[in-house]
Amino acid sequence: MKTLKLLTLSLAMIAATVSAQTAYQLPNPGFEQWDGNSTSEPTHWNTFSSSDGTYASMASSNHHYRRSGSRPGGTGNYYLTIFTKSILGIKANGNMTTGRIHAGAMSATSSENYNYTQRSNSDHSQPFTATPDSMYVWVSFYAQTADAQAQIDVIIHGDNDFRSPNDNTDLTKFKGRAVAQTTRTTQHPLVMEWRRMEVPFVYYGSSSANYMLINITTNNVPGGGDANDSLSIDDIEFIYSAWLNDITIAGESVPNFHKGTLNYTIHVDNLESIDMSAINAIPEADDANIVYSLNDLDDTSKICVITVTAEDGGFKTYTLTLTEGSAQGGETTGITNLEESKMVVSPNPTTGLLRFETEGMARLYTIQGQLVNESPCHGSTMWDISALPSGVYILKTAQATEKIIKK
Repeated sequence: MKTLKLLTLSLAMIAATVSAQTAYQLPNPGFEQWDGNSTSEPTHWNTFSSSDGTYASMASSNHHYRRSGSRPGGTGNYYLTIFTKSILGIKANGNMTTGRIHAGAMSATSSENYNYTQRSNSDHSQPFTATPDSMYVWVSFYAQTADAQAQIDVIIHGDNDFRSPNDNTDLTKFKGRAVAQTTRTTQHPLVMEWRRMEVPFVYYGSSSANYMLINITTNNVPGGGDANDSLSIDDIEFIYSAWLNDITIAGESVPNFHKGTLNYTIHVDNLESIDMSAINAIPEADDANIVYSLNDLDDTSKICVITVTAEDGGFKTYTLTLTEGSAQGGETTGITNLEESKMVVSPNPTTGLLRFETEGMARLYTIQGQLVNESPCHGSTMWDISALPSGVYILKTAQATEKIIKK
């Protein structure tokens, strides 16, 4: 996977810049648009009917079709099915690509048979400069043999007419790959047994990111499998991570840290020793951008807000409330206790009204530490904060600390 790199750029500038310049998902990833009828090619995808090479005319018969329906939980009307076909006794795997199929030889294993990006033809090339962290794809695979493996190979490559599999070992020509393989999920070609696959992108090539070549086949071995093996595919999605793998304070990992838990209260023995240089967030993806803020809430606590923005502009916000002294009132050594916030606040996000339950003084702060509201509370409490600007606030009571989003 990608290695650690922290950048502290303006989130607004990042989102505006990357959104204007980069596409983060494929066009027609769910095979909803087609160039014609059910045996035409899906829009932005190509198969044997548009192949080139010496044997293109022989290989031009259909190995795919459009099917009505969608994967579980899907909202589309169609999905794609490709299948293996026997031509003159030679098994030709189902094959769908964002590039172009080159049929240059009768032997399935010949190096003259490959899929490639044809940069001179926009119908057979997919520009792509982003670097996803993983891929989700839904598949249903029928094969006569249990050990057959269908494959979806996604290659992010440089400014070249990349040929697969011919160039798959040339590290100078590509940047990264994600390879999804599946054995059969169903024992009947007409019975869909869908499986969602998640596979990481691995970036180990040395080229830039200019194009994406996707190759979908009914068998990962050329000429492998059996006639009528069929692979159905729906909803290819690329994932860009804004999660953290760890947070350290003065070199010590936050106890019980979990990337899906966003709010923490941490008790430390010396609050004054905690400054920005003491806090380090480690992202799941190296191209995530991290912005820190650390501000005083009062004499005995500070608030640290860590905003992690993924390459596609999606973000997560982690909030640490640092409080001096032990939660149990005993001696402390470094970070002594961590509590996930348990206070129930609703609605959150809110456009104005804020309901919560507490005993004692409640205070609302901006993420810069400015006090904007406070009052003594007894049980169920409702505040009207509609006059406050939109943004992130911190609600602190004697019992808990909670991040509030004001729309």
